[in-house]
Amino acid sequence: MFSNITSEYKELGLSPGFKISIIIVLGLEIIFGICASCTVLLIYWNKRSVRSVATKFIANLALIDLIICCVCVPFTIARVSGFAYHSALFCCWHEAVTSALRNASFITLLLICYDRYKSVTNPFVLRLTHLKARRAVILVWCLSTVSVIAPFLEWRWKAKTFWSSACILMFSESKEPCFFRLYYMPSFLLSCTILLPAYLRISKAAFSRVHIQAMMIRTSFIVPATFTQRRNEAMVRQKEWKIAKMTGAVVCSVCGLWLPYTTLTFSMYFMRPSNLLVRLEFVFLAFGYFNCVLNPLLYAFTKEKFRTAFWRTLPCKK
Repeated sequence: MFSNITSEYKELGLSPGFKISIIIVLGLEIIFGICASCTVLLIYWNKRSVRSVATKFIANLALIDLIICCVCVPFTIARVSGFAYHSALFCCWHEAVTSALRNASFITLLLICYDRYKSVTNPFVLRLTHLKARRAVILVWCLSTVSVIAPFLEWRWKAKTFWSSACILMFSESKEPCFFRLYYMPSFLLSCTILLPAYLRISKAAFSRVHIQAMMIRTSFIVPATFTQRRNEAMVRQKEWKIAKMTGAVVCSVCGLWLPYTTLTFSMYFMRPSNLLVRLEFVFLAFGYFNCVLNPLLYAFTKEKFRTAFWRTLPCKK
């Protein structure tokens, strides 16, 4: 039976040009992702002034991105370069590590979103203590460990039916597919349904605060000079634009970059394996990995304390 299946999909393969292109893109993501994540972790470790509950979550996100760049992306490069001959254990390990760290990243983003939502809606109320934040980070890693185990349970159950071939045959419409990828879509949709409304409320609350500040400027009893009033109104408009831009960037980076890959992994169970499907899987996975490069820029370096600490860390500033 297995020889018939392997001969049926013997034509599956990647051209050398496509392999080189994907490997170059993934290599650049490794370099930039490691540099950005290590910078965030170095600043958090060296500068006590930036240590807070919010930056603890940001540092945990940077650690997750660093592990993705050091572990997941090299395994993906190995999948591309060695296509289409991999053991079932290798395919399960790649999926286990990738899915676990992706889930850890999503949960950490939800924690950052919750902290920002509380800071905007109730700025004078203590949100989370360092102890609660530490427990939340430990919970993130415990849940990620559970997602690592799931692929190996199915691999052990179906070990006799697997053979060395392309990993796509395990996750598409074949005679013995692995179904643990099916939970990617519900978990991703759950994260998006929390992130999208929360960031919309964050932007709405921030806009209302900005407009209140603008009204206070316009209706103040001490009438400012015309130049000062224009400058204050320009600052208010600039703050509005920054809030809108930041909200759009966060939502697009999380949902936009991982949506194609998550949708494809779900759809593959209803599609026959083909070269186009293989190429789309690697391209969309490279899109998802690019989120590791954007996360430090969106979450760490948008904070003024992080930027100030970064400039002070540079050798030329000493």
